[in-house]
Amino acid sequence: MNSLNLEAFPITTQTYPRMQDYRLISGLADVAGALHKFAFDLRLLQSPGFGGLQEPFGDKQVGSSAMPFKRNPVAAEKICSLARETTAWVDVAWQNGATSLLERTLDDSANRRSMIPEAFLACDEMLRTTSQILQGLVIDRDHFQSQLKRFGPFAAIERVLTALVQAGADRQEMHERLRQHSMKAWETYQTKGKNPLKGLLSKDTALLKYLQPARIRKLLDASTYVGLAPVRAKEMAARIRGRLAPEQKEVNS
Repeated sequence: MNSLNLEAFPITTQTYPRMQDYRLISGLADVAGALHKFAFDLRLLQSPGFGGLQEPFGDKQVGSSAMPFKRNPVAAEKICSLARETTAWVDVAWQNGATSLLERTLDDSANRRSMIPEAFLACDEMLRTTSQILQGLVIDRDHFQSQLKRFGPFAAIERVLTALVQAGADRQEMHERLRQHSMKAWETYQTKGKNPLKGLLSKDTALLKYLQPARIRKLLDASTYVGLAPVRAKEMAARIRGRLAPEQKEVNS
């Protein structure tokens, strides 16, 4: 315990307080929850209707025994499956701690023999699988550029609203005009596959009292509407690099 910097319980009876196990499993469940969120979102982004991202897929890998074209996200599904099991053990650990009668019962013994080691093994497998996914993640940049071109102006319209208000326009009035144009543009896109939003806004005389057409079109360029995302991403990358072991830094560099 000294080598691991662990403190002993100051007072115990036949067994140590099993709430210690609960805290342990809860910590592992935290890890499992984060990995499940990542894998679950990735499964959605790999679906044909969404697209854009794909987990690594081997040349000889079979996605379905019945449908040869399928690329099932087996790695992400495995993470979700193991995370679900790991999280279920939290209740078992709580029950062990809360129902340890006079701290003398040993009805927790059987489940602890499987629960604790398997929780560690499950988290280890989830972390390994996540690392493999990230190292081989396939990003369809053309797909994302296409989506940004199609739907980006709808997201950037709030930037137009902000600029209008800063120029002295009434917020509620401008919000309603922008809403009407957005609904019309969305309907046109649904039926004709084209987004006429830029044209609609740059010709609205109510908006042109405060902003020039060129200014409106520039504001609707969603490729520059990223806020602090680049700064935050670089800060996170620097933080991750700072936590890597020296030998891992050398490998990554």
